[in-house]
Amino acid sequence: MPKKSVSQPWLATLQQLVEAKPCVVVQLNENDSARLTESKYGFNEFTMVRSHDMLSGIKTPTACLVFGSLPHHKDGAAAHGYLGIVSSRGPIATLDTRIKIRRAVRIEPNTVKGLVALLGSDPHAGRLREKLESEQVVVLSPKLSSTLIQALAGIPANQGPMRAVTESLHSPRHYTNFSAVQEDAVQTALKAFGLSASDRAERVELVEKKASALARVPLKEDALVEQPTGIGGKAILQLRTPLIEDSAIEKDTRSVPGYTLKSSHLTGRAIFTKGLEKLEIITANRRDLEHVFGVDLIYVNITKKNIVMVQYKMLEPNSRNSTPNDWLYRPDTTMAKEITRMKRFASKHAPGALEYRLNPQVFYLKFVKRNGALSNGSILTPLDHYEQLLADPACQGPRKAIRISYQSLNGRYMRQGAFLDLVQSGYIGAYATTTAHLSALIKAVLDGNRAVVAAVQSSLR
Repeated sequence: MPKKSVSQPWLATLQQLVEAKPCVVVQLNENDSARLTESKYGFNEFTMVRSHDMLSGIKTPTACLVFGSLPHHKDGAAAHGYLGIVSSRGPIATLDTRIKIRRAVRIEPNTVKGLVALLGSDPHAGRLREKLESEQVVVLSPKLSSTLIQALAGIPANQGPMRAVTESLHSPRHYTNFSAVQEDAVQTALKAFGLSASDRAERVELVEKKASALARVPLKEDALVEQPTGIGGKAILQLRTPLIEDSAIEKDTRSVPGYTLKSSHLTGRAIFTKGLEKLEIITANRRDLEHVFGVDLIYVNITKKNIVMVQYKMLEPNSRNSTPNDWLYRPDTTMAKEITRMKRFASKHAPGALEYRLNPQVFYLKFVKRNGALSNGSILTPLDHYEQLLADPACQGPRKAIRISYQSLNGRYMRQGAFLDLVQSGYIGAYATTTAHLSALIKAVLDGNRAVVAAVQSSLR
């Protein structure tokens, strides 16, 4: 198998994890493997019960290698190898313990013999072989765990799946930075498509050494995870039609389905399907998420022919007010320019003659509380309503801040559920008449040092 030396942040993180909580190797017999293939998530996510003694040495969460054998599988695949996370362990009966394995993705090699061979002349290889021949569940030593993870990462095809597993350990839970905001933007796009956070992607592509919330989306058991390498230069997302089906990020041209990339930074792409509809989510940012000024979600529904853009704004607590739910938004120096740009874009996208909109407004602001949980409620307003709030005395805060709270708005806002219903029905948003305008919008967002989550919904027909 081709190997290469790998030095990436996710790999260092995974090695540190298994050195503190050693890696586990699980072997499943043919019967268990066959039953798993018939379960809801297959090898991707499952629980197993074994004796206390067999599972007693497992510390969670940690990496887990799972090997199964299916000699009569319909695809002819005799063996399966997976890397996942043992997320929990606990007693369920007097004699038995249950563990849960999640986020498991296919890796090479697909047999325990191949795993031992991967270690080559390492002095631990012989002892590992002996333990695997006699035990169904083996907890490795910290050093061997780290060595084995490094060896697995030396196989290029493993790097994307291994990164996805590692990233899943650190999903943001609060709005502490723009990585968390991008996470929410991806989840919002999924909800607008009618999927939940637990629905699994068909395909994920991650650009090497570029952070993306798409690295944490759940994957189908046989989902393709790619991490192309050797990609340099800058790029700008430029939508083109019709959408090209099932192509990948090319190392030389940096093209993805429906997009030509010229001068910004693509960070990832994921594909989801639901019935006869497809959702492509693409993340891009000119600088690292730690150094951008914000995140925008651009949702294009090719089926309904509408486009909606959501710009995230962070709220700060009002320290001058004793009311605990009083929050402030302080517009930065670029906000006025952003509003001008938004209006210019919106004016070029009038609804078509046979289309109906409750509101043809393209731009919406989503206000979230700093350090608040991603699961908490947010406040959404159309751009034109936001401009009215600027003149509302009830919304005037200290030092030119704007009070954005349930009290100050007095019910004049949308919660996310109502907003998503309107997006799904095509009742809001402008008609996406030309791809050139969308390209210009994304370019302007990236040039303004903001991160972009572009979600394109289309028909599989």
